[in-house]
Amino acid sequence: MARHSSTIKTVLELGTYELRLLTLESARAGEVRLKKCLSTTTPKDFVASTYIENPIIDPQPLQTALQSLIRESKLPYENTLMLMPDHSALINLMVTPPRYSRKEMDEAIKEDFVPIMPMPYENWHVVQQSIGSWEEDEIVLAIALVRNNLLEAGGIVQNAGLNPVVVDLNILNTANLIEHYLASNENKGKNITLIHLGHESTSIGVFKDGQLRALQNRPIGAYDFTKQISKHFHVPEPDADQFKRNEICFLPEPSPEQDVQYNFTVIKNVFAMLCREVFGAIESYLTKFREFTIHEVIISGGGANYENIHVALASNLNTKVRRICELYQLQVNGSPVDDAEKNSLAAACGAYLRD
Repeated sequence: MARHSSTIKTVLELGTYELRLLTLESARAGEVRLKKCLSTTTPKDFVASTYIENPIIDPQPLQTALQSLIRESKLPYENTLMLMPDHSALINLMVTPPRYSRKEMDEAIKEDFVPIMPMPYENWHVVQQSIGSWEEDEIVLAIALVRNNLLEAGGIVQNAGLNPVVVDLNILNTANLIEHYLASNENKGKNITLIHLGHESTSIGVFKDGQLRALQNRPIGAYDFTKQISKHFHVPEPDADQFKRNEICFLPEPSPEQDVQYNFTVIKNVFAMLCREVFGAIESYLTKFREFTIHEVIISGGGANYENIHVALASNLNTKVRRICELYQLQVNGSPVDDAEKNSLAAACGAYLRD
């Protein structure tokens, strides 16, 4: 978790929906000021995957899109933090004995990862970090990315005109953004869940006293709602995206009428699947750490902009749910941005508050 602002001033987010390029003016707990924030639609040729090597179907469209962002930003060739989609990596949060040697830790991580890796362990770049303790044990976060995929994405960014020196994931930097809130005195002893609703996947992290205790990435995201709307109404996906922005699917207040509201019935199965995945992650945490309740849920990412989705989630999870836009201030070129942008840019902004 972050303790001070990063020295890197440029962040490139390789999202599967949008590519974003941010340059920093200043960052502190609860407030980020950007000089520039540019974005463009991600080419369909960019596929983030942990199941195949070199998943980028054709690198040229991605490189061209990145070059257009860099030209528009007028940035020189400089060091950049590159954010990858959460589902491009395997994540494992382990509770281990505190006296493990480095060799013992490496063996334990390998033992956990190998059964779920579709390729040999040697094909992966694995990093680990101790992030705290629980009772007498140590909590260790391990992340694995396919080595060739990491090199391929980094090479494309270099050819486009930036130098990626750090690679990270969205959920971890979203947590950095609100560490001041997660670790505040008002939340001491509370279990708080952070849900990053991405385009193709959703990451669920549970924190206590600002410390990450559980983390999962599940294969459901905002795109699943788009596909369902497109299928139901027999319209192209861009029209389905517009439907999500313009039409009401979730009511602004809890009501028995929610279940029979027509637009909601269209996406009800997808929403139910999302709730099951979130509930499953939370239930796993409560059981493992012998806790009894989640005191609050915070949602971030583009999926958090689905109007009133936080109200529906609160009803289904039976706890308070709020959007991350309420927890920090964001300005671009001296002007405040709207809540939707704050939700979407949470991960990229949090990258400026990492160690």
